[in-house]
Amino acid sequence: RNSIRLSFACPPPKESTALGAMPRKPIVGGNWKCNPASMKDVRSLVRAWESSDSRASWDADKVDVVIFPPALWLNDVKSDGMAIGAQNVSKTGSGAFTGEWTAEALVDLGLKWTIIGHSERRTKYGETDEDTAEKIAKCQEAGLNVIFCIGETLEEREANKTDEVNKRQLTAVIPKVKDWSKIVIAYEPVWAIGTGKVATPEQAQEAHAAIRACLKSSVSAQVADDVRIQYGGSVTPENCAELMSKPDIDGFLVGGASLKPTFTDILAAAGPSAMTTSWPKYQAKLEKEGLNESAIKAFKYNYRMLVCKTDMMIPESKLDPVESLPEYEKLKVKSDPKLLKKTVILKLNGGLGTGMGLEKAKSLLEVTNGNTFLDLIAKQVESMKTEFKVKDLKFMLMNSFATSKDTLEALSKYSDLGTADDLEFVQNKAPKVDASDFSPATWEKDSSHEWCPPGHGDLYPAMVGSGTLDKLLKNGFKYMFVSNSDNLGATMDLKILTYFAQSKAPFMMEVAERTDADKKGG
Repeated sequence: RNSIRLSFACPPPKESTALGAMPRKPIVGGNWKCNPASMKDVRSLVRAWESSDSRASWDADKVDVVIFPPALWLNDVKSDGMAIGAQNVSKTGSGAFTGEWTAEALVDLGLKWTIIGHSERRTKYGETDEDTAEKIAKCQEAGLNVIFCIGETLEEREANKTDEVNKRQLTAVIPKVKDWSKIVIAYEPVWAIGTGKVATPEQAQEAHAAIRACLKSSVSAQVADDVRIQYGGSVTPENCAELMSKPDIDGFLVGGASLKPTFTDILAAAGPSAMTTSWPKYQAKLEKEGLNESAIKAFKYNYRMLVCKTDMMIPESKLDPVESLPEYEKLKVKSDPKLLKKTVILKLNGGLGTGMGLEKAKSLLEVTNGNTFLDLIAKQVESMKTEFKVKDLKFMLMNSFATSKDTLEALSKYSDLGTADDLEFVQNKAPKVDASDFSPATWEKDSSHEWCPPGHGDLYPAMVGSGTLDKLLKNGFKYMFVSNSDNLGATMDLKILTYFAQSKAPFMMEVAERTDADKKGG
């Protein structure tokens, strides 16, 4: 990293706080300058960033992200995983300084970052090296993190003065820095900013290595190794990966590209999430196993929520109780047995526990007098057929790859229930995820252990993917009663079915008054 020796002398080392030996975490800044035109545009951009695929592509644990909007919007721009910073800060403290804002004021707003020394501040507003040094000092006093910009013009590069300019701008502030953990250096060749021109990866690496060598000789080897150095200048999703591959480039300060939905592609290059690195492996594994499109989409959604660390729990403090519901005893409907011919009784028999160590579905366990759950379910269905005089009452199971064979064997003695596809459809299978890095889990001794039933939430994808939904609709079925196979108290009630049909609601749930016994986690 420190193989390039500079031909200029740096000032003697100053006392500073080193960061400690650790890998440098990439950092990407989005400098919006005086853009976009309105808050409406801001909201549209943030929505695009927070769309499921975009947000899932990068990992906030692997890359720091700071957005620098115009000052008027500092408190209005918010996006998951991104910090907000100011594009400028005053070199003064509080007082009669119209149009300025202090480092202390930014900290008071809850901000942790600011930019200092951007070339546009230097060339358009006359900001000098001395000004940047004074601003750095104020930020150090306030505890504000700084992205400090340095870089040469085209004329200076053509005159071979790149290192000279970077040295001059950097050494002007070195004496003011006491805590280097709050400094990020952004090398921005002025000739590449907003021009579409970009330094080659080799040019950028050479400049970054020279900056790091200067820090080593003027501050300390530890600071030189630990300070993060960004590249800025027409960075795009197309060129960022090659730039990022260089050993001394630790991220980017992005201008125009940070105003586009594809900004998250740059974040993914700097700090790829498991969605970016591992999803192609899952895609190939799912397709090789022959899973249908619905199953793949369902798993991809759940996997995306996992890698994004999305909190799917709704705390009880945010739930309002239902004030009233129709009571079963007070329902005044005349039961309509004809509805049973349009109704499917479905028992969920997926055996999620078989993916956690159970050798068979719970429904195969004996309940009483030699009867398993499945035996009692079959007898309940036979009883309903007799009671309502409906010989062709439709009964089905949603099995899993772990429960299908044993379940069909156990029910083979009840021939009136149906067989094969008329009796069951099999829910999809989901690949197990390695908790350490979210990659696909592998088990060479028995690859079947790499899969598990996805649970009852797979009901709709499994019905669609297996063709069961279309088949039932084609055969005139309109209603479905769904319950767990180990819940023997959940039986088809014709009175409730009739009430449901008359309500024309798409979904109805039978519930009970809650007691302390019903309070459990999950």
